[in-house]
Amino acid sequence: MSKIVNLLKSKLFWTAAIVVAAVLLIALSGKKPVSVKTIELRPGELRVIVNATTTSTIKSETEVTLSAQRTGRVIKLPIKEGDLVRSGALVAQLDLAEESVQTENVLLQSKATYDEAGKNLKRIEDLFNKGMVAQQDLDASRRAYEIAQSQYQAAAADAVVKRDYSAIRAPFDGVIAKKSAEVGEIVMPGKEIATIVNPDKIYVLATIDEVEVGRLKVGQPVEITVDAFPEEKFEGSIRRISPIVSGGKLETRTADVWVYFNKKDARLKPGMSSDIEILITTLQNVLSVPSQAVLEREGKKQVYVATGSALKPGAKATAKLKPVEIGITNWSYTEVTKGLSAGAFVITTPEATGLKDEAKVVVE
Repeated sequence: MSKIVNLLKSKLFWTAAIVVAAVLLIALSGKKPVSVKTIELRPGELRVIVNATTTSTIKSETEVTLSAQRTGRVIKLPIKEGDLVRSGALVAQLDLAEESVQTENVLLQSKATYDEAGKNLKRIEDLFNKGMVAQQDLDASRRAYEIAQSQYQAAAADAVVKRDYSAIRAPFDGVIAKKSAEVGEIVMPGKEIATIVNPDKIYVLATIDEVEVGRLKVGQPVEITVDAFPEEKFEGSIRRISPIVSGGKLETRTADVWVYFNKKDARLKPGMSSDIEILITTLQNVLSVPSQAVLEREGKKQVYVATGSALKPGAKATAKLKPVEIGITNWSYTEVTKGLSAGAFVITTPEATGLKDEAKVVVE
């Protein structure tokens, strides 16, 4: 019997101990301050910029893809990607051996028929003048001559076209951006041979969200970052803004913007990826906070502020949720026009677990 009593006492003891420990743990966890990051609010410059929705691409104002206009085997291709070519330079030569024989035969036959028709017409005209043939004979001879003449001219033109189509030449001075055929390859009409671009007339084609398009205008300065040269900034300006907004029902609606470089740089090449920042305006001596610090609840803008002065890492404070009025934003920073004053410590991690009004916090 005593063993049973002792066992019950032991169970009651450990149960009580567990309950007490749980209560203490909850109590302690409730008092543990929330770890947050802060920034001291000070007047400064706020650059209002617009960014592209995706990575942009450098393009050439003049870009042409040369294609085959007849069937043939490539026998010459004196180019490689990156080559500089002059206007009229040979890009590709197609073999005309087989077609040349056929074309020449057709041309010779049509020429012989044409010559014969001309002689026959002259003979009939002489006989008609002598009253030895009827008008209808003369008319028939003249029609035969005109048909033969037309066939000969068509054959001659066909020979010229085939000869011209066998040589594919550069239409302007430029750079071979892409080579799409090889020597020995048989190409069909429409087959791409090479792409030529003019490297002197390049621009950045960027897509801008439709909500930002109204803030843009031709001539606005643009800062361009090229992935190939991450440490450098290139200056440009808006030259064109598309009048059309594209995008489906479930897609982001955007408009294309053409940004041209202010200075030529031989290192910049069509096809390179880049990012742009379009400067809308620059505000001086304004209060601004990181945009992620601004919360919207029940249609009101609010921020958390840590009370205290000269809060350093490890300092403890109390979080206060304050309503604010905001002005211009550049997505990274937002202007605060009312509700905060210089020197306030704004909490920049409002998503921290356990953070609420009057919560105890510790600065990271």
